[in-house]
Amino acid sequence: MNVFYTIYSYIDRFLIWFYRIAEIPIVGYYLGTSVLALICVVLGHITLTIAKTINKKHIDSQNHQMIKMHNLSLYALLAKDKHAYKSCNKEANEAFGKYFFSQLAISISSLWPIPFALGWMQTRFSNVNFLLPFHIPYIGDSVGYTFTFIPMYILIYILYENLRALIINNKQSPSSNDEPEKMLGLSDVFPPAKIGEDIGIGH
Repeated sequence: MNVFYTIYSYIDRFLIWFYRIAEIPIVGYYLGTSVLALICVVLGHITLTIAKTINKKHIDSQNHQMIKMHNLSLYALLAKDKHAYKSCNKEANEAFGKYFFSQLAISISSLWPIPFALGWMQTRFSNVNFLLPFHIPYIGDSVGYTFTFIPMYILIYILYENLRALIINNKQSPSSNDEPEKMLGLSDVFPPAKIGEDIGIGH
């Protein structure tokens, strides 16, 4: 118990320091909450990277299966093989479902710091309310720390991802010749004038 209390004390002193940098309390609050949101975003990104690294082979396999069966279904459509089209399309949909929920589960894992951040804010700002310019049904005339942290977290997340994407694009190396299989569209398989005619295989 003493170990956990000691760890919490250090974390508490570290986080509250950012709230006390500015002399104006409201400025300090938003500065500290911005830093707290940034910490949550960074910790979430680290968790997401680790989860993707551990599950990379499995996810890549699901993605490859989804693209492969989708493309095969289009080739079956081109060959007017109704049975093969339905079979491949069914497997492609199943592979997509597995891939989608795998990605969703990994993405959700990046949100774990948020409850801890809100839990800490409750110990410090549970009695702090922000007056609203007008009354909102089911909310009232004021909001608490949650209604300031969540929008700030979303804003910090968007800025962080845009900055990260910009850095990655600037450092991206030329693509290799060994590229993964590309998901095809109808226009990649059928001439534009024949799409409406050949898509009638499902009737």
